[in-house]
Amino acid sequence: MKSRTLWPIIIGAIFVNCIVIAYVLTKSQTASTSSAQEVIANIGKSGITREEWLSEMEDRFGKATLEDMINERVVNQLAEKNNIKISDDEIDREFLLIKAVYNSFYEDEHTTEKEWREQIKHNILLEELLTKDIVIPESELKSFYQKNKDLYKFDDSYRLKHIVVKDKDEAEQVLKELKGGSSFEAAAAEHSTDRYTAPYGGDLGFVNEQNENIPAEYLQAAKHLKENEWVDEPIQTSQGYSVIQLKEKLNGRSFTYSEVKNQIRRQIAMDQIGDKASVKTLWKDANVSWFYGDKNKD
Repeated sequence: MKSRTLWPIIIGAIFVNCIVIAYVLTKSQTASTSSAQEVIANIGKSGITREEWLSEMEDRFGKATLEDMINERVVNQLAEKNNIKISDDEIDREFLLIKAVYNSFYEDEHTTEKEWREQIKHNILLEELLTKDIVIPESELKSFYQKNKDLYKFDDSYRLKHIVVKDKDEAEQVLKELKGGSSFEAAAAEHSTDRYTAPYGGDLGFVNEQNENIPAEYLQAAKHLKENEWVDEPIQTSQGYSVIQLKEKLNGRSFTYSEVKNQIRRQIAMDQIGDKASVKTLWKDANVSWFYGDKNKD
């Protein structure tokens, strides 16, 4: 169960990294046609040319990047061929569950909400293609829902950031800096004693009353904040004093069986496929041929 629920997140992270690499390679390749011998770095008397750099990039990342691009197009083309369409409601629902139940959503300069939604759509299309010939009895779907209702509901949830300091004076200094225009992320990196969240702007992800490791004072304060607001006064906890910011609130809800029926079908079917679940099994249907050829098959 756990491996299945984490699978889209792992694939999403790989997808984002590959897209970044592909962008660098494509942009640089365009420039290299007229300036392959341009020196782009100097180390003493030796230099590194653009051509050398591109060659190294291709050696390190070329195959993985090309494979990722092929996979994306295979999924899109076969989904269109099989008339598989994903509604915005399905994407919204999975996105909500990723945030509130699995607490796996992080938005930064590399990964935006739009990119998360695009990757969720890609993953659903892929799962639909891989499982389209698998039939799951209605009774099994309903039984799974009844036994796992907690996977499809959540309480009011708050995406919080915090800055933890030792004493009230420092906490008040942090508030002064925030009111003076300092970003919460910068203040967290500079002041927070929470070494796990400080490098990430103090981001705790989405939390609710089911999270036993979150101070009750945080949740009580969060209920009175608007999105992107921080508290006016430091919050005292067992770890010292904290300043918290509310980034986003999700109103609690419970999804009905009919709303998540398709998701459950895919999940059970994917579990049946197991380790054989791979987009590469679809390459033949899409008539794929590529630069690396059969000799480089995994």
